[in-house]
Amino acid sequence: MAKGIKKKLCKAIDRVSAHIGLKTDQASLYSRGLCGEGYDGGYRDALFDVLLLLNGVLPNTRNEY
Repeated sequence: MAKGIKKKLCKAIDRVSAHIGLKTDQASLYSRGLCGEGYDGGYRDALFDVLLLLNGVLPNTRNEY
């Protein structure tokens, strides 16, 4: 069961990453550097955290949350 969930999570991560890439101006150094810092980047980070938990790894937490 977890295997199917992991596959779907990876697809979702790829789709969010592609969406972030589409909104990025590749000619701008600042745009490339900050492209993952908005809502979409936070969503992608949350998906990565869930994937880590499914693999038995505790995510690196900030402020001990």
